[in-house]
Formats: sequence, C-alpha cells, structure tokens
Amino acid sequence: MAMLLWFHVATEKVYQYTKSFPVEISNVPEGLVIAREVPGEVQAKIQGKGKELLKLLLMEKRILQIDIGDFRAGENNYDFEPEMIPMPEGLYLRVEEIESPKSVRISLDRLMEKTVPIRSRITIVPEEGYIASGEASLQPQEVTISGPRGFVRNITSIETEERVLDNVTEVVSDRIGLIPPEGQNIKLSSNEVNFSAGVQKAVGKEIASVPVEIVNLARGRKVEVRPESISVVVFGGEDVVNQLTRDQIKVMVDCANAKRLEEAKLQPQVKLPPLVSLIRTEPDSLVVTVR
Repeated sequence: MAMLLWFHVATEKVYQYTKSFPVEISNVPEGLVIAREVPGEVQAKIQGKGKELLKLLLMEKRILQIDIGDFRAGENNYDFEPEMIPMPEGLYLRVEEIESPKSVRISLDRLMEKTVPIRSRITIVPEEGYIASGEASLQPQEVTISGPRGFVRNITSIETEERVLDNVTEVVSDRIGLIPPEGQNIKLSSNEVNFSAGVQKAVGKEIASVPVEIVNLARGRKVEVRPESISVVVFGGEDVVNQLTRDQIKVMVDCANAKRLEEAKLQPQVKLPPLVSLIRTEPDSLVVTVR
C-alpha cells in the first residue's frame, strides 16, 4: 500500500521530459528528389504529470510528417514549431519547445537516371599450384542508378562489396552486394549481382624460335641482330599456356639508343597474351650492330 501511495503521489507531480519523434518526408514533388539526408528525428521538450508522461512512453512512437508538396528545386528551409509535434489524443501534455533541430534545410534536385559499369572488389587467392583465370566475372556488368542530378552525373561506376576468396581450386559462384555512394540519396536498380571466378593449374612452357622484331631503327640504317630468334619461357594457367603458339608472342629489340658501327647488348622486350607471365628468355640479351 505504501508503494502504491508513493507511486500515486510521484506521478501526480509535473515533470519535463525530452522525447524524440521520427521524421518522415511526404509528397515529394514529381520529378524531384531529396539531394541530402534530412535529420531522422526531432527532440521536443514535453511537460505534464508523471502519469501522462508514463503513458506517452508506453505508447508507440508517433511520426512527424513533413509535407513538401509545394517545395521547389533548390534549398528549402523548414522550421519546426511545438504544435507540429504529433501528440496522442487524450493525454494532458504540452510541448514546451523544440530542442533540436529547430529547423532543417531540405535540398531538392532534379531526378536523374543513368547506367554505369560495376567494378569488382573480389580478390581471388588460388591454392598453391593454381593461378587465377582472370578477374571475377559479373552478371550483369552494369547497374542503373537514380538520384539527385548533381550527384548522379558525377558517378562513373558502382563497386561491389569487398570479398577475398582464399585457397580457390575450382570455379566459385555466388551473389555479392553493391555499395551505393555514402551520404547521397542514390538508388540502384539492383542491390546484388551474380559473380563467378575460377582458377587453372599453373604450368610453364618453352616456346622456341620466336623471331626478333626491330623497333625504333633510324631511317636509312640497317641492323644485324644475333641471334635472330630466341626461346621464351612462360608461366600461366594450364588451358591458356598449352594452347600458346609463337605467333601469339612478340619479341622486340629497341634500337633507338644503339650507336652506329658499335656492337651493343640489348635486352629483348616480350609482349605476351593476357594471363601469361614471362619467366625468362634464352638468351637473355641480343647483340645488335647498326650500320
């Protein structure tokens, strides 16, 4: 009985209490979009008896609606007033003041839509003895974005989430999320894409008798190169390397700095197909004489 009496007396007293109310934007004009984030809630100071405040706390939160149907493109100021706070009916409470924010700036921009490529942030780490077959394949490779024109026109790509695939020995397929730019009201036509990534067994191969091509030789000059062809030892995925022929390899020697009538030892430059790496050439240098 003493506890009940104390509770009755305590809740009959008048208190002040600061409560947050969620903010929701409604009636965005057609063809426009909110360019920057608006505070998600408003803090209001409320006065009333403890019993009434307790009832308020036990009730579901009421949403403060901001109707921007008559706003135009650009910056729009919106001031909060105590009478705007959505208080439940039947409670004898008074909103004393708005604590924060007292006003908000609502920026509206023209709605823009465009399609941009997706950049993968998936890293393939093959198991020892394997090599990646290339970057992860994405499907689709593009995504449509929409949002404020001032932001959308500067976006050139959208990235996937970052993911590392360790000790890969076969094709891996899954879905991965896309990351919209932070702090901007950008929407994506899809929040995920499919990806696949694979590896091949790593092998080496020697390609013999690859002819040497002369580059940057002064007009009217002749050159003697010894030897005229070399062997190229390469490394890469089994499927690619096993099908590699000398016609797919380009060996060059740059004579731009070779002096006339002097022998020079020059390093050959080797151009290989994608996913193939050079181990060495045999020999590792060429003797060049310009005449």
